[in-house]
Amino acid sequence: MVVSTRCRCRHSERLLLVPCLAFAALASTLLQGAMAQTMYSTPTHQLQHLQDPNVIVTNKNGTVVVYSPLTGNEIPQGLATDGSGSGFSLPAVLWIAFSFIVGVPLMLAGFRGWRLTTGAAIGLSVAVTSWSVFVNTLDNVGISDITLTALVLVLFCFGFIFGLLEVGRMVGILQLGIQGGLAIGIRIVLLRNLLLVPEPVAFFVNWLLIAFCGLASAVLVIWKQRAGLLLGSASVGTFLCVLGTDLAVNQQSGMSRGLRYLIDRNSYHVVDTTNNGYFPPTGTLVMIALSIALTPAFAYAQHRFFKGPFCPVHDDDIESLHASNEFPADEEPKPSGEETLSSSPNSSPVSALSQSMPLLKDCSSIPAATEKVRTTEGDAIANDS
Repeated sequence: MVVSTRCRCRHSERLLLVPCLAFAALASTLLQGAMAQTMYSTPTHQLQHLQDPNVIVTNKNGTVVVYSPLTGNEIPQGLATDGSGSGFSLPAVLWIAFSFIVGVPLMLAGFRGWRLTTGAAIGLSVAVTSWSVFVNTLDNVGISDITLTALVLVLFCFGFIFGLLEVGRMVGILQLGIQGGLAIGIRIVLLRNLLLVPEPVAFFVNWLLIAFCGLASAVLVIWKQRAGLLLGSASVGTFLCVLGTDLAVNQQSGMSRGLRYLIDRNSYHVVDTTNNGYFPPTGTLVMIALSIALTPAFAYAQHRFFKGPFCPVHDDDIESLHASNEFPADEEPKPSGEETLSSSPNSSPVSALSQSMPLLKDCSSIPAATEKVRTTEGDAIANDS
């Protein structure tokens, strides 16, 4: 049993080392391609090649006008907002603090967090979904950055509380696995000016890559729950940490701008999104590539430090069918006699010996039974006489 446990540990280490090398090579390749890119598409070129069935863009006398193909009415344009504020305004500081408060624990000890980790996973899912809905449904007037930030953070708190409950445990585990893949896919897409596939006609390819990463991570957390949760925690944690660092260094012109350019498809923000585009500073590209390369390293570190399971075994766990028959990685099986003796330290040596040798315990009742038989036989003889 000890040998099999050690073999499983070595197998898990190999599972984590392979993606570590693959991620490092991928990050290096993408970073070199992003750094070598020197030709940028101009805003006018982007508008001319804009393929959006929801809008019609015309350029009259230097003024860009957007029309609805359904009604023919002009769509008023406004500034695209993602709630990140400007510079070091209050919304920006809140997002920086939020990124580190949630990201650092997930990156360093997400596998040990148990319900805190599942709460963070569900909270992040609710926050990202609500943020995407807001930025894609607001009109040209929109709402203030502080209002949008407050709404998203409040919704995160509700999701976090739900993840702390028993009913949200399995949902949080699966969400953490999916988010780990999505975080990797999004960073890969952001490693190039105007996204990995810059042509508007093939914009959907960026999302296909992101969806593939999320699906692969979901399969991993179902197939190998421990490896999936380790990579998921490290991936989400490094994503949030690099986002907070980039917000502090490059403000809203780096990774924040890339997320807005990737997700915001609001017809009221077409001109702003297309004109400003996404041209990240070199520092942003370096930090994103470094975060991708360090993701499996942090996952492996958590694997080495935290030997126990993610949470106590339940009947409905993804790996409960075989997890209940395995010993924890940091414990060795004990002989039955030794385990019995150690389980009752306050018991006397006689009781411990009787527990380890059931025959002695059963023999204690033999004299009384024999005496009873003899008495019965004596009564029978007396009656016969």
